[in-house]
Amino acid sequence: MYTRSETFFTGYDGTKLFLQKWIAQNAKGTILITHGQAEHSDCYQRLVNALDGQGWNFIAWDMRGHGKSEGLRGYAKDFDEYVLDYKIFLEKALELFEVHGKPVVLLAHSMGGLVQTCALAEKKVLSTNIAGQILSSPMFGVAIEVPEWKDKGAGFINSILPKVTLSNEIKNEQLTRDLDVIREYEQDTYRHGRISAGAYLGFKREFPRVVSKAADIHIPTLMHISDKDPVVSSEAALKFFDGLASTNKSLKIVEGGKHELYNDTVRVEVFKVVIDYLKQFTKN
Repeated sequence: MYTRSETFFTGYDGTKLFLQKWIAQNAKGTILITHGQAEHSDCYQRLVNALDGQGWNFIAWDMRGHGKSEGLRGYAKDFDEYVLDYKIFLEKALELFEVHGKPVVLLAHSMGGLVQTCALAEKKVLSTNIAGQILSSPMFGVAIEVPEWKDKGAGFINSILPKVTLSNEIKNEQLTRDLDVIREYEQDTYRHGRISAGAYLGFKREFPRVVSKAADIHIPTLMHISDKDPVVSSEAALKFFDGLASTNKSLKIVEGGKHELYNDTVRVEVFKVVIDYLKQFTKN
């Protein structure tokens, strides 16, 4: 059983950001969750529930413009804003007494995976404090078809109307095959389908950069992806994985899986992979 609580912390520029904790009695370690674009931290409740009894705390946050955090929905001036906020989130989380002296594992999904790995590769995170990381369908490229006018016009839009947010083109059917989950998404007022041109341009800038810097990341890594993710590039994720410098890395490819594997019909299989990976950090 967990004791759940929530609070807020201040982002790099004063933006009020949401943080929630699920604290387990006699926990062996803590998992820090970073969600993906257009979703929020509550979307990981199934993962938290699946690991109940495994001895892990969970601490998650909502990025600016997402969930219960402040900000225009889907808006960031630049992708770097997410990375700067992430650094503060980690600092706040690592200061918590529930975290001290026990393994910490970073877990991130989709855009959160890009945020997390950019921070690690750019040394904005002291990786010596981190036991390992888990990447769920990380976004190192896109598979979804972006209309040409949006792709080529993003720079112009950003220069004249930087706070305008446009559709991210993602459909719920691309996220999960579970019809109950899709109905849940349709009723979730914190989910949105918006993205700013500044964030999109930042994605495009960081995709090749972070893949090329994979060799700068040495911490143990688990990555799980779909063989043909309909939202992000599975090929780019594999290229990143191959480039990781860690000698302790494992990969799970889910055939036919949709983008949100923790909420897809294969989630029990994926949860088992996560549980098995975490065992190495609590052997003593």
